[in-house]
Amino acid sequence: MNDDIRDTRQPMVTSLGIILGFLLNFLAQWAIRDDGKAPVETTTDWVIVVTLFTAVALMLIVLFRTLSSSYEVEQARERYRGILRLYLFAISVVFAGMAAALFV
Repeated sequence: MNDDIRDTRQPMVTSLGIILGFLLNFLAQWAIRDDGKAPVETTTDWVIVVTLFTAVALMLIVLFRTLSSSYEVEQARERYRGILRLYLFAISVVFAGMAAALFV
């Protein structure tokens, strides 16, 4: 594997793990409410849930593609450029969902 590709893999996997852990903890705490009501009641709640689950799915796709080694060495740079774009989009979706949860 190309050294510059290998150097970008480690930080991406680490940051995905941290963000996924935070996001799953947020969803778990949100699902366990003390007032006895269902956690998803309003349209706003549904928007937040769909956004955050979409972000989790995107992050899992990025993690799979990052850890997968089934590609041609000549295509490594283009492959990881696409993975980086998807990674940044997934992070943007997470922040949009969290902003919706905090401010809406």
